Amino acid sequence: MAEVFGARLRQARIAAGWSLRELAQRVHYSVAYLSRVENGHRAPTVALARRCDHELATGDTLAGLVRPAPPAAARNRARPVPRQLPANTPYFVGRGADLARLDAVRAKPRDSTTIIAITGTAGVGKSTLALHWAHRIQGDFPDGQLHLSLRGFGPQPPLESGQALHGVLGDLGLATEAIPAELAARAALYRSLLADRRMLVVLDNARDAEQVRPLLPGGPGCVVLITSRDRLDGLVAKEGGHRVPLELFTVEQGRALLAERVGPGVAAPPGTVAELVRLCAGLPLALSVVAARAADSPGCARLVEELRDARGRLDALDLGAGEEDLRAVFSWSYQQLGPAAARLFRLLGGHPGPDIGVHAAAALAGVPFAKARKAIAELVRANLLAEHWPGRFRAHDLLRVYAAELPDPEGERNPGLHRVFEHYLHTARAAAELLHPHWAEVTLPEPGPHAQPRELADYPQAMRWFDEERLVLLACVHQARDQNWHSDTWRLAWAMAKFLQLRGFWPDWVATQRLALEAADRLGDRAAQAVAHRLLGHAFLRLRRYAESIKHAEAAGERYRELGDPAGQAYVHRTLAWVHQEQQDFPRAVTHHRQALALYRQTGFRPGQASSLNGLGWTSAHLGEHERAFELCGQALAVATEIGDRNTEAAVHDSLGFIHHRLGEHTEATANYHRAITIFDQLSNRHEAALSLHRLGDTQLAAGDPLAAGESWRSSLSFLDSRRHPQAEEVRGKLAGLRSR
Repeated sequence: MAEVFGARLRQARIAAGWSLRELAQRVHYSVAYLSRVENGHRAPTVALARRCDHELATGDTLAGLVRPAPPAAARNRARPVPRQLPANTPYFVGRGADLARLDAVRAKPRDSTTIIAITGTAGVGKSTLALHWAHRIQGDFPDGQLHLSLRGFGPQPPLESGQALHGVLGDLGLATEAIPAELAARAALYRSLLADRRMLVVLDNARDAEQVRPLLPGGPGCVVLITSRDRLDGLVAKEGGHRVPLELFTVEQGRALLAERVGPGVAAPPGTVAELVRLCAGLPLALSVVAARAADSPGCARLVEELRDARGRLDALDLGAGEEDLRAVFSWSYQQLGPAAARLFRLLGGHPGPDIGVHAAAALAGVPFAKARKAIAELVRANLLAEHWPGRFRAHDLLRVYAAELPDPEGERNPGLHRVFEHYLHTARAAAELLHPHWAEVTLPEPGPHAQPRELADYPQAMRWFDEERLVLLACVHQARDQNWHSDTWRLAWAMAKFLQLRGFWPDWVATQRLALEAADRLGDRAAQAVAHRLLGHAFLRLRRYAESIKHAEAAGERYRELGDPAGQAYVHRTLAWVHQEQQDFPRAVTHHRQALALYRQTGFRPGQASSLNGLGWTSAHLGEHERAFELCGQALAVATEIGDRNTEAAVHDSLGFIHHRLGEHTEATANYHRAITIFDQLSNRHEAALSLHRLGDTQLAAGDPLAAGESWRSSLSFLDSRRHPQAEEVRGKLAGLRSR
């Protein structure tokens, strides 16, 4: 019978003008298998005969020549519809928005298979979400649900696409001998079998798009749900897949998970639970481990203590079970990285800040910008880094702990840390000079060859850089202190000071200058001590802590006198003048402004002269000497305009607004205040803009325009409240008075 069938098959194929390879492509069997059938060496299957009938359109059916199917093939045809979804998790919380997004993607009309990729970092709950959603929608797929673990990241090698297809085709009822040998033929047969079916295909733990592509059906009745630590960019770009990135849990989501796993008692005390979620970085897998431990030991306080120690945090989250061991889970992602990305990941474990930009990453690794960008892109694809803001990348805390634990065989971490610190220090110095070009007083040694400081073009770019790097720079000051890099500690604190002043981050200003003073004392560097004391005096002035401001200003003055530095002494007199102004002691303020002005004239420092002239004008106005005040402010404005000192220019317009207000000249006062606010806004000097808005509101109310006054005060209060400024209550009281009118 086999010989007869083979001869008839060859005759029909030749009559159709096809080669054996062309027939193989049409019926989705291998050339070798068909050759053995045609030569009578292999009995054909019913499936093969039917496909040949269909393709060759033979009048005398070939299927009738086939012997009854052997028992194995019969069993394959009798297989039930596949229902392969594993059991749903009994603990599912916190993913309502993600489920809604999956529903929305599926609801979109399509004329091809719907492909959805749930992506995210290791342990974020991708498989849990996929399985839960699959169980919710399985009733819409009467032809069955397939589930494959592709082992993309794990202790076993990834499942090859051809091997996966072999298993799927068998699950769909094909006998082993009917499955083609080549990957392309298997994929084509798979697509043919699913073309008219409504099936849900879950591909769990995919390594990359290449592994997944052969497993994608083509018909519109199927939905493919994929989970992967890889971003699967190629699948989204080429196959039109929809990516659903999974984020870490918020505190509330983490609290819900712990309550579900341990019981509602875990909700008390709330502060402890919130800290647990934070220490677990919001990672659902880590929270599940905590829940398992908490279930055996009611109360979470001891767990919190264990987790607070970053060096032992991963030990505290280790249950000793392979797929729940965080180190093992993280390692499966790390091991897939190329050498450059793996090296950068290790170095990031020592980076002090909460995130990093590409320029800083290049300095950290000591490589060109393009290589750093390529390594970061690989880490992002692997979900070991996330781009949480354009150009800013971060890993969650547990990944950072894991990266810091990785071996450092070449001893690269310390040199990398020093390179990136030099990068931040020299870029901060350049940015500070753009913010206040006339006030630089500290020189730095030349940076190393791989520090690669940023080249910043102008004032706005300098402010943007500081805004982006503020938290990193604050962490760097603490890290430098911990490394006993005393010179770098006080220099970086100095470089940040003007930005912190402009943005109104006064507690940060105080904290960094205290570390700077500690470093200067350890060095025994009198010049560094003078700078730190002076800046602390200024920062405490902003916080209205006048006694501390005077103490540090006088300490700075003593050191500047020892050093024979008249410009430094002038700075101190200027700070003391402002302290006395704030305390309404205007005669003493005038004395210090005059001493500062004399010293600035002695040194020829014109920005200081402009500032002191404006200070004298301001205090003269408070003493009722309005003509004298106009004259002094006019001199200050001329100098500030000539040298391009826009901050002082704005401050002078604020003073002129105040003087006109005192004289009842509300139109002139309003114009000057608006000019001051405009310039302060352009310079991102939010603190001074808020104070000018406060005074503008006073003028507008005096001019009979309470609506405008209320608008100005509300704008002022918005900033003052955000910085807990002492004037906030005063402005709030004025607004309350408006409402009661």
